[in-house]
Amino acid sequence: MPPKGFQRKKAAASDGTSTPQLPSLAEQLSYLEAPRPFKNPNYVKKTSSRRSKNLKAVLTQEREREKAERERRRLEKIESDMEVDGEQEEEFPTYTSIEAPPSLLPQRHYCDITGLEAPYTDPATKLRYHDKSIYEVIKGLSASSVKEYLAARGVNSIVK
Repeated sequence: MPPKGFQRKKAAASDGTSTPQLPSLAEQLSYLEAPRPFKNPNYVKKTSSRRSKNLKAVLTQEREREKAERERRRLEKIESDMEVDGEQEEEFPTYTSIEAPPSLLPQRHYCDITGLEAPYTDPATKLRYHDKSIYEVIKGLSASSVKEYLAARGVNSIVK
């Protein structure tokens, strides 16, 4: 059932005497009816021999490279009639070596009582603390327990 007030448009006479409607300028410039292929027909995929490796493959390859390098050095030492000690120090950093340069970030301070990050330091005892509730605990500590906390941190200072 058509909605109220709906009127059908009267069809134009089909006797051929009427002129066909010309498309408007907007319809002429519209891209709506233009064909749009999903893929570019001129696209050529560049095949490369590189492929990404997962972490396990990278670590395995690095271990094999280190092993080959150690073997090469061992053979060089044997050829030069030097004794081989077995383990040798590595001269170059690798993925598996644990040596790293020192951090450029400032060292973090931790609370001597709780172990949480400590943004504050008590000026009298030099103990680091997390918040004001820990500061109340520090104020109630005896001199000997303050020395024990400082010794646990590795600081041997004179308590005033």
